[in-house]
Amino acid sequence: MSHRMEETSIEGLIEQQRRLACSENPFERVFGSLLVAALLKQTLASLPNETVGQLMFDVVWNVMDVFSPEMAICQAATERLLNSSSAVKTTKENLSQ
Repeated sequence: MSHRMEETSIEGLIEQQRRLACSENPFERVFGSLLVAALLKQTLASLPNETVGQLMFDVVWNVMDVFSPEMAICQAATERLLNSSSAVKTTKENLSQ
C-alpha cells in the first residue's frame, strides 16, 4: 500500500486524504489521513515554488471563504510563490488588465 501511495499524483493524494478524513472507520480517519498527509507534505516539499503556488490557487482557494482572514493569508502566500514565475498570472494581475 505504501509503495502504491508514493506513486500517486498530488491530485490523487489530495482526493485520498479527503476520502480518508470522512471515513466512518476511526483508524482510517486518523492514521490513514496522517499517513497520506505525510506523503503529500513530502511530495510538496520536492516541488518548485511556482507549482506549490499554483496548487494553492487551484485547490485551496476553491474551498475558502472569500471574507476570511485565511483567504488573505493564502492570497499573499500564493502571490509570493507565483511571483517567481512569469508563466502564471494571479487573479489580481488578471483583474488589473
